[in-house]
Amino acid sequence: MSKGAQKGHEAARSAGRVSRFTASLAGRLLISAVVWSSVALVVGGVVLSFAFRSYVLSDVDKRLEILLDTLVGISEVAPSGEFRFNQPLADQRFMTPYSGWYWQVSEASMDPERSRSLWDFALNSDHEQRSFALRYSIANGPDGQVLRLAEHDIILPEADRVFHYQVATDMAEVQAAIDRFNWLLFSALALILATVTLALVLQVSYGLRPLRQIRRDLADVRAGRSARLKGADESRMPEDLMPLVDEINGLIDQNDKLLQRARTHVGNLAHALKTPLSIIQNAVDGGEDDESRLIARQTKDIRVHVDHHLKRARIAGGGTGPGLPVAERLEKLVRAVRVIAGDKKIETQVNCPPDISFDGEKEDFDELVGNIVDNAAKWAASAVSLDVVRLDQGLRRPMLEIRVEDDGPGVPADEREALFDRGTRLDEQVPGTGLGLAIVRDIADMYGGNVELSTAGLGGLAVIIMLPAK
Repeated sequence: MSKGAQKGHEAARSAGRVSRFTASLAGRLLISAVVWSSVALVVGGVVLSFAFRSYVLSDVDKRLEILLDTLVGISEVAPSGEFRFNQPLADQRFMTPYSGWYWQVSEASMDPERSRSLWDFALNSDHEQRSFALRYSIANGPDGQVLRLAEHDIILPEADRVFHYQVATDMAEVQAAIDRFNWLLFSALALILATVTLALVLQVSYGLRPLRQIRRDLADVRAGRSARLKGADESRMPEDLMPLVDEINGLIDQNDKLLQRARTHVGNLAHALKTPLSIIQNAVDGGEDDESRLIARQTKDIRVHVDHHLKRARIAGGGTGPGLPVAERLEKLVRAVRVIAGDKKIETQVNCPPDISFDGEKEDFDELVGNIVDNAAKWAASAVSLDVVRLDQGLRRPMLEIRVEDDGPGVPADEREALFDRGTRLDEQVPGTGLGLAIVRDIADMYGGNVELSTAGLGGLAVIIMLPAK
């Protein structure tokens, strides 16, 4: 695989994981909570930043207003008509050039009086538009400074002349304070968002833990490791979920009752039909006319169907929890087959690791493997072998491969699939009902496995069974 294709595959896999997460309940809760928390924190941060800026500007404006009132208070016009201050303005900042604090008093067509801090720079004074109300604005200052300017026009009582008073301060320090506050504010909000996100992850994880426990309990019930959800018995569920647990347990109990009732009805019906069928079979046995042979054949078909569905009704199809030791069960089945074989000398060889277990019911395993081993013993000339291996790699769940071989005549490849049909027998001389392989396939399908036929290494038929391992 090329690097481009590999990157595309990884990107698609990552996109799939993200899609699954956003579609999950935990993902929806977490994403919605984080989004709303982020929006709330951003809005709160903007509001706090605006409030702080307004407070700082208000404080600056108040200081400018006080300085402006101080300038007006110490101003006077001498008898000669000269503008002057009756006392010095005791603030060193107005004496240092380009200090960031400035004042200027001017009147039309005359040079303005300026603070020494302005040096050779003059503030812009608009004498065309008079305003006796205090107003604030942003103006350009010396050395490229941006100034906050407070100004208004005053008529001094000593002279009927309008003087334009201006006081200004550099906004650099103010803006630096605002920027510093914003940085601290949004850093703190980012930390709060990270903390809130972590808290939300923990909250969602903790809050949904009972649902994950219910899922695990349901998996145990489905696999046969447990009969009911454990939350109700061990008081591990929150009160909010107890009704759900009780309803699920009630549904499980009801299904068990319905299953048992259905099995009982099937068994009762099958046994009730067997007696009349036997009577009919005995009545027509030996008959040479066509009608007797027809009735005998149909009666046999009915008996085959009854036996098939009776055996199907007994299939449990669930896990047992700890698992069923396979080697032990195979030894017992082989001993039983040897007894049934009687005088027929069959050499049986079992190759099964002792630690392999079947994830299912003992009755189902005995029915399935017993049918196969019994069939192999019937057809074998002298040898039957059983080999069991555990398969894990590349499978969704571990599986058992049980291979049963005999040295009998075997079955042609084009006739093997027909053996799985109910009542099919390739040789009527060999005793049996023709239900064995049909039942075997039904049980394997119930457990999510399969059954295949092939040519055995011994020369006869090989039956390969796949079943879930524990």
